[in-house]
Amino acid sequence: MEHSEQTKAIPRRTKKAVLDAIVCSTEIMVFAYLVTYPFPFKAVAFIPLVMVAFIISRDIDSLPVTFRFLFRNLFSLKMLIQIVIGLELGIIAAIYYRGNLGMTILPAVIRPFVLVAVSVAAIEELVFRGFIQGQISKLNTDFAVVFAAFAHASYKACLFLSPVAIHQQHLVTFFIWSFIAYIVLGFLKHYSKSIVPVIIAHAIFDLVVYAEVLQAPWWVW
Repeated sequence: MEHSEQTKAIPRRTKKAVLDAIVCSTEIMVFAYLVTYPFPFKAVAFIPLVMVAFIISRDIDSLPVTFRFLFRNLFSLKMLIQIVIGLELGIIAAIYYRGNLGMTILPAVIRPFVLVAVSVAAIEELVFRGFIQGQISKLNTDFAVVFAAFAHASYKACLFLSPVAIHQQHLVTFFIWSFIAYIVLGFLKHYSKSIVPVIIAHAIFDLVVYAEVLQAPWWVW
């Protein structure tokens, strides 16, 4: 008697979605590595970023449809609970981070740069949890959480890897803690079925951490 294993073929659209996510992740890392260099390398760094924007714009529907999908069920009880969880996660992580740096638990003032920090947080979540995790989840949801977290943590690490960058003292530790944090955000996105709680968690973290910063740090491009 013959025994044959039948494997379900991966749909072509799924393969394309996964490939796009991998390409975007790689291009973002290249951008992060090059953007710390002075001109003309800094200008070259934006080429992979433009490619990422092109791939994302090609793969998403019209903006109104996309935003309706991302922010659906915003006022349901389940969503409000998830938003509160995201809010608490952001505050707890920010207080812990500030405490480790010897800062006061909460900022004394809020300066204009915080608007930039919050905007960057929202964009990062739309890219990594919204697009990359969303694309990979068409293959496997758990793997998607891990992949997006790894891609995001690698992007952060690449900002400090180039020879001209101001290196973190403990880059490996920085990467590990970032990876763990993004895993948590990834599962929050997965179980809430929405990007909103994740954006709130990340935005609140950046708001509390960077509220007193006068101007953009060197790594904010």
